[in-house]
Amino acid sequence: MTTVLVVGGTGTAGSAAAAELASRGAAVRVLSRHAPATLPSGAVHYPGDLLTGAGLAEALAGVDVVVSAANGQTKATRPVFTDGARTLTAAARDARVRRLVLLSIVGVDRVKFAYYGALVEQERIFTTSGVDTAIVRCTQFHSLVRSVFAGAARIGILPAVRGARFQSIAPVDVGRALADTALAESPADRIEIGGPELLSMRDLAYTWKRVTGSRAVVVGLPVPGEPGRFLREGRNLTPENRFVTVTFAEWLTENRN
Repeated sequence: MTTVLVVGGTGTAGSAAAAELASRGAAVRVLSRHAPATLPSGAVHYPGDLLTGAGLAEALAGVDVVVSAANGQTKATRPVFTDGARTLTAAARDARVRRLVLLSIVGVDRVKFAYYGALVEQERIFTTSGVDTAIVRCTQFHSLVRSVFAGAARIGILPAVRGARFQSIAPVDVGRALADTALAESPADRIEIGGPELLSMRDLAYTWKRVTGSRAVVVGLPVPGEPGRFLREGRNLTPENRFVTVTFAEWLTENRN
């Protein structure tokens, strides 16, 4: 039986990966600073902190594979991608972990954002750690697209970036890809996955309106500079790697809230 530690296993992708791994018979450990309200059947919670290293030695003892889906969405938490990555990979090396699997984002090295820059550095830290590493880059989650529209609809608009297309993916399928990579005999060093459709943001907005019954108005917005070029040129897409068949409309119908 493979023992897998899922770092960030209480988040969107991490919890999906933990559930998928547990369903395949892996011995699953979930690392987070605070105990989650629920865990997949058979999974065990280990308290730990990536920045201080507290709890890592205990959580990593006897682990074969580490899946890292840790996230630092704010400026204050972003060091989890850099300082946290150094702490985690050093502890994994000391524990003789066989493989690291890192979740990242398609196009992360194709544009200059502070958030993306931290992710690029995280990839570098993992790949130079001395532990065999596989990186899974995915496109944006369906849930992220939903949250953008739900937030903006509170003020009566739905933003549609002009010229932008997205290839959003269901979190459960990201979890499946992470589990595939964790349990594979010899995974590729880097894998890219995306959803089944390439849709303009306007099309996504009208889909959200239709499914939710919102009366918010779809408003086209320009995005200037490098971020705009990044989206208009489709550097956030991976059309040759359509990993799943669950469309945004199908997922949204089942996950409206």
